[in-house]
Amino acid sequence: MLLLSRLHSPNARFILPFLITVLMIISYPLFTPFIATYSQLWINLPFALFGIVIILNYKLPQAQSGVIAIIMLVAYSVILYWLQTSLANTDTKLIFCLLATLLPINLLLLRFLQLPKLLSFSMVALLLLVIIQCGIGAIISYFYQADFSNWQRIHLFTYHNISSLPLILIVFNLAISCCAGALAIRYHRRIDRHIFVCSLLATTTFIFFHYPFISSSAFIVCALFLLVDLGYCRYQQCFYDPSTQLADHRALSQMLARLHPHYAIAIIAIDHPNKIIEKHHPQAVADIQRSIATLLTQHTQCLQHLYFVSQQFIVIFEHKNGVECQSLLEQLQHDLAAEKHVIEPITTDSQPDEQTVKPKKGRKKTMKVSVSIGISDSTNDQTAAAVLQQAIDVLETAQRTNKKKNQIYIADRNEALL
Repeated sequence: MLLLSRLHSPNARFILPFLITVLMIISYPLFTPFIATYSQLWINLPFALFGIVIILNYKLPQAQSGVIAIIMLVAYSVILYWLQTSLANTDTKLIFCLLATLLPINLLLLRFLQLPKLLSFSMVALLLLVIIQCGIGAIISYFYQADFSNWQRIHLFTYHNISSLPLILIVFNLAISCCAGALAIRYHRRIDRHIFVCSLLATTTFIFFHYPFISSSAFIVCALFLLVDLGYCRYQQCFYDPSTQLADHRALSQMLARLHPHYAIAIIAIDHPNKIIEKHHPQAVADIQRSIATLLTQHTQCLQHLYFVSQQFIVIFEHKNGVECQSLLEQLQHDLAAEKHVIEPITTDSQPDEQTVKPKKGRKKTMKVSVSIGISDSTNDQTAAAVLQQAIDVLETAQRTNKKKNQIYIADRNEALL
């Protein structure tokens, strides 16, 4: 699995899909006879693969990848049922140009949407938007066929010895793919990787549309990329703490090995846990930690790099420093302090001499707690492990010497900001 971790490095996230796409194009004539032999299987395979992507994405946090698979299925259906005739047909060429324009735009826009669940109102609204786009495209294709023919000769220059796609749309699709690739390199986010892969292979489909079965082949490769990446995400879920369901120290170690040079690490710890144990019971701290973990996962800016190690919550903010993270951490402190955390009662068995053997269970209790936070920024001469230890040290030292609650401490100044 160390190899998979290497393959998810910033350079690999860009180079590997690009390299496989180039190899597919170069070797495509060699595989064409095989594809033609199993043409029906090859045509229907993208539906099965993208369907598996949607199912796997249902249990993962954030739903953009599932939506990407749905949009790619819609695009593939348009190609399969409306673009199988010659592009010399004006109606077909208009649909082709509309698809080559709308698909990359929709893929890029998904990067800026936050969809916590695949089955949600936002998801329904997004699907309605896709249906409306398809309807508008059908209306444009029906009423503006003749006008498009004239407009195409004047504005859309097509070099048929290169591609059936107009030159301006080739540049546009390549620009979207490069933009998505830059995001995949800069940010370690699953959604950026998936958008880049889909936009790159969709662009390949449009440019080399004159190749037989190119859409099926490109969409199959795209779905396989998504499946491998989702499989790796599933593997990462094995590195979860059973109590809080957050990533544990093993996942943190892997993340520290591939961090970007510029980042900040925040350590979040409950104030005075011993007093909670004295007032309630030892299990009360674990109940509060589970409640805090649930609240932290609702903040999308913390969701990507959130860990629970040694009874402390660890959040990594890539491309930010401690000062830039301060407002978000202040909001987290406010939300956690305002929440009433439920403490489950301890179930005890009845004594042997009692007539009933039914377990006794007390009443649930609620209490408010506060958290203090230690922050450390990355430096050029420090390893990620050293930066993490620095954040832990500044928080633990401050909690021993300063009895105040709800504080934020930055390692380089070692002083409370609140």
